[in-house]
Formats: sequence, structure tokens, C-alpha cells
Amino acid sequence: MIEETFLEERYSLAVMRIREIGGELEEKKNKGVFASDALPWAEYFSCLAEWMTVLDDFKIWRGSHDFNEWSLKEWQDFYEKIYAPLRRDYEESYANPDKAASVFGTEYGRLLSFLASEIYQSFSRWMMGHLEAVVILWELFVEIYTDFVYGEEEGEKPTAEAIAKAVYWYVSDYSDEMVSWRIHEQQAPDFSRIKSIIMSEDLSDLRYLYRFGDYISETELGTAEHMNRLSQADIDAMADTFVEGYIRGFEINRISLENKKYVTVRGSIGFERVLRSAVEKFRKHGLEPVFFPASTTVLNRRQVRVGYQGKSVNPQFEFDHCKDKALFYDRPMANRHLAALKKAYEACGEWISANAGPACFETFGESPFTPVLKENACRLSEKQQKLEVEFSDMQAGLTEQYMKSSEISFTIIAFPTPDIGPDYEAIFDEIVKVNTLDNDIYREIQQKIIDVLDLGEYVYIRGKAPNKTVMKVRLHPLKNPEKETNFENCCADVNIPVGEVFTSPVLEGTEGLLHATSVYLNGIHFKDLMLRFADGRIVSYDCGNSEDAESNRRLIKDYLLVGRESLPLGEFAVGTNTTAYAAAQKYDITGRLPILIVEKMGPHFAIGDTCYSRAEDHAVFNPDGKEIIARENEISARRGEEGVQAYFNCHTDITIPYDEIEEIFVVDKNENMFSIIRDGRFVLEGTEALNIPLNNKY
Repeated sequence: MIEETFLEERYSLAVMRIREIGGELEEKKNKGVFASDALPWAEYFSCLAEWMTVLDDFKIWRGSHDFNEWSLKEWQDFYEKIYAPLRRDYEESYANPDKAASVFGTEYGRLLSFLASEIYQSFSRWMMGHLEAVVILWELFVEIYTDFVYGEEEGEKPTAEAIAKAVYWYVSDYSDEMVSWRIHEQQAPDFSRIKSIIMSEDLSDLRYLYRFGDYISETELGTAEHMNRLSQADIDAMADTFVEGYIRGFEINRISLENKKYVTVRGSIGFERVLRSAVEKFRKHGLEPVFFPASTTVLNRRQVRVGYQGKSVNPQFEFDHCKDKALFYDRPMANRHLAALKKAYEACGEWISANAGPACFETFGESPFTPVLKENACRLSEKQQKLEVEFSDMQAGLTEQYMKSSEISFTIIAFPTPDIGPDYEAIFDEIVKVNTLDNDIYREIQQKIIDVLDLGEYVYIRGKAPNKTVMKVRLHPLKNPEKETNFENCCADVNIPVGEVFTSPVLEGTEGLLHATSVYLNGIHFKDLMLRFADGRIVSYDCGNSEDAESNRRLIKDYLLVGRESLPLGEFAVGTNTTAYAAAQKYDITGRLPILIVEKMGPHFAIGDTCYSRAEDHAVFNPDGKEIIARENEISARRGEEGVQAYFNCHTDITIPYDEIEEIFVVDKNENMFSIIRDGRFVLEGTEALNIPLNNKY
């Protein structure tokens, strides 16, 4: 990392040049130095330079601005101004690739839109004191601006290839730094300021929200206000559910916490009171929480943001730029990235080996996002997609060397935000109830379902109109049914709330059509998603998001199949949380619930890896003592073979709600049929209690 004094000098030089841009361009225009077609370029650089100058005037990272001088309204106004190019003014902003392309043409437009989007996102790094990331980005801006000015004076502005080259070397030259920042954020206990804000700020004064640097909407403000209205007992109860679920995951999976010192917490802005309580409770278990922000640097960005964060500033903006690495991604860059990861892992090895795994506190409530596929947004080429898949596998393998899946656990829980609608507080109370259902009751009922499922060779699932699902899922043969089982009895531990039994199917013989009439996956709303399987693998796909069939297939391939032509069926499950389903029906919020809850509200199918990916050799047992033997399939069983891709590094759950299920039944080797669900109701003896919430009038 760059030495601090030298960093300050570089920042001062960059800012000095940026502050000259507006006047310099105006002078050249007045003197007629620029041709008329250069004026849009001048406007682009002037606009961005003005935004950066506002940020430099702020100087909060230097301590010259007293955070408490401003009122809450002043902070709100400032954030609205700073984030306007990505939010209120996005369609006319240079960060919008279609807008930039309309001004500069496609090649230039994509590059300049990328640069603008990176500049505008630098505010969050600024607020978190990450000056190094700001400096190197602003230096890139100065470099490209300088090439433009001198080129224009000589009658020839820089080519798109020259700008692309500058972007390429910016990413390549600083890949070590970018990756090192990210791994240190994720592993070093006090690298990020987030935990300090949570633990030391006055959480009753909502100005604290603006210390995180993320855009703060009415969602975060409303959430924090609601948390402040709750009693400390209610806050502690939520934190208890979260922390104890995490600890139970280790106990149930027989994983030792003896040598673990840290837990990585992924939280949501607005819930700081709960997370402060959770920090204290984790510490009582000997675990020091590590918080890290969602990444904004292009080399570390993911399709779905991961980290401590608030509501998206603009889902369309994030969608438009999630494939920006297409501008520079090639094999040397992938190799450089992988080498930087290895170097960073080695530097953080002591923290990584002592990290027990992630604890995820998530939120939901926003309207489903249906993206617009913009013509000028970056898209990976077929060659880049294959390289990305290859890199993803190598990255996962490298991560496994330092943090073994069999030695860590996790937990996930989610609560609504005010986006859920006018019944927010009532819905919040319902979700608290859903998240704290009695594990013992569900464990007993789910075991009855498992006992019958374990008799079968196949499970059949038929949808009810308008759902067209017809799936046949083949199960692993049990050599010793007295000691073995196919299905895990899943209660509220790693995966809160309670309510599913799941297995890793045999691929050969698994076939049919999976139809989701409306589903929210990887941040995108899919309409009439159709996946057809043969021998457990997707052989065709379509959806109804647009009238253009090719656009629909492109959306599925790029954002659901993560660039692949196919994925296997990694999981089949029967969800049993009818209380969650009834609450969703009562408040009409099914489309706004996260998959974490939705997957418990009917049968679900996961495409990609199994739930036991990279930990297949670690024995797992149900509460009744039976070993779950269905931990892999024909693909993952070939791990270690040369030239074989055993993992896909994704796992996406797709649920069919109870009201769209005609029947689920299992067939044994003698072709006897045993019904589990019929016409959206549980019919197996001993499961009748699950129908009580379904039979209540909403």
C-alpha cells in the first residue's frame, strides 16, 4: 500500500490539476482552440471535475469538517447532491452507458461511462477514509483528460484504444492494491471503520447513518427509527436468534470452534442497535466480529453486492455496470488477479485460518427489479465468459486452501425494511414470529416427511395451473436405511427461518420442466422462467421478461447461469414453513420476500452446486443420528480428476409456492406411491399441523 505522506502528495497534485480543468476548458473554448465536435468532451470533463471539487471541499477524511456541525437535513441534502448522478439524474448522467454512447459513440461511450461510474462511486471510499482508492482513480481521470487536451490542441483527440489501454493498465498496475484492500477488509478485525461506528456512535442521533458513505434513503432512516422504538429486550431477542443460530450450526454439523477467533458479519444499514447487541453476544462466545463494506472497485465488484450496505442507490445503474470488466478482462488480467489473491491470502493467513465463517443479517422489502437490457452496457464476450468461469473455479479452489469449507459454518437471517409497504411494523412483527418458530415441533414433523421420502427412488412434482412444472427427481439409493438418509432435517440454525428438508439428487434420470411464474433471483425479477432438464442438467431455458426471445435467453445465461450454457440440479427440497406462506398471503408480499424465506414456502430446486460443495467428505448427521449420504452428485464426485469441472461456484434456489402445486409424491422400487402434498396441502399422516396456517383465512 502507498505510504501516507506520498499519498497526500499525490492527492494534492491530482486535485490541483482537477481544479484547473473548468477554467482551462472555458479559456480554450473562448479562444476557439477546440473544434465544435470537441465541446461534448469538454462538458464531460468539466462535469466530473466539478463533482470531484465538491468532494475535495468537503475534506472530511482530513478532519477539517466536524461531522456534528451539520443537521440531519444538511446531511440529507449533501448526500442527495453527491449521489444525484447515480440516482435522480441517472438517465441524463454520463454514468448511464446509453447516454454516454449517444454523445460519444459506443466505443468511447462505454469507456467514459465506466470512468464516470467509478468516479461517482468513489464517495463511499472517501467517507470510509480509503484515500488510496480515490487517489489512483482520480489520477486515471487526470491522465485521460490530459491526453484529450493535448490531443485536441494537436488536432487529434485520443483514440478509444488509447483510453482502453489506460483503463487496462490502471486495473493491472493496481490489482495487488485493489485485491489486498478487499481481503484485508474481509479478514482484518479493525481494517474497516464500520464496527467502530456501530459500537461507539450515538445510535439515537440518526446522523450516524451518514458516516457509512452509502446512499441513505428513507429505507435506512425508517429502519433505524423503528429499531430505536423497540425495547432493549426486543433488540436482544433478535440478536440472540441471529447469534445462537450461528453457534448451533457448528454444533449440528460437528465442527469445532476451538481455534476460531473471528466471525465475518454481513449487515444492513439501519439495524445498528441489533448488530451492536450481536457483537457483544459473539464476543461472549469468543468470536470477534469483522465488518466490511460492499465493494465498489471494479476488480472486486460482484453481480450481487456483498458486505455491510444499505439499499441500492439505483438497481439499474448497478445492473448496467456489473459487467464493466469486459473493457479489460483477458487471460493476463485474470492471472494477475489470481496472483494478487494468493498474495493477499498469504498476508492475511493468520486471520483467515481463525475465521469461523460468515453471519449474514439481510433485509428485504423493495419492489422486484426488472432490468432494462441497455444496448451500450458492457457485456462479456463468449471468450471472456469462459475465462470468467475458469477464473471463478480457480478462485474458489484457492479460497478453499486457506478457508476450508469443512471447518467453517454460517448463518443467514432477514428482516423487512419500510419498503415492504404501509403495514411495515405489523409485517416486521410477523417476520420476527417466523424467524423464531419452535425448532422442536418442525424437527418432528419434518422427520415424518423424511422417513417417507427415504422409501423412494423418485420424487414427482406437478404444478397446478398456471404453473406448468412437471419434474421427476431421482434419489440416491440407501444401502443401510437404518443408519442412512437422503434428506437433511433443516431447522433454524445456519438457515433461518426453520422449515425445509433437502437433498442432493442423482442427476441421471432427473428430468422435466421447472416453471417459476414469478421469481426474484440474483437481484433480478424473472417472469415465467422455464428451465428444462435432462439427466439433471439444464438443456433449454426461456423467460417472459421481454417480447424478444433472444434477450430473454441472454438475461438467463448472463445473470442466472453465470455465463454458462447449462447448470446441474444441485438440490431438491420440500419447504414446510406454512406460517411464512400465510403471512406472505395475508400482506401480499410474496414478491418482496428473499429466497431465504421463500425457499421454505413450497418445494424448491437449486441450480448449480450442491449444499455440501467442497465439503462432501465431512460427515453430516440428522438429529436422529442418521448420516446424510446424499452430499454429492455425478459431477462433484469427479472432483480432482484432471480436466473435469466439478464445481460451478453458484447455488440458486427456485421455489414453487404451495398454491401452484398440484401434487408431490414419492415412488418406491415397487412403484408404490406416497403423497406428501396434494392440491397445495400436506397430506402425509403426522404433517396435518402444517395446514393450520394455510387453512386460516387471510
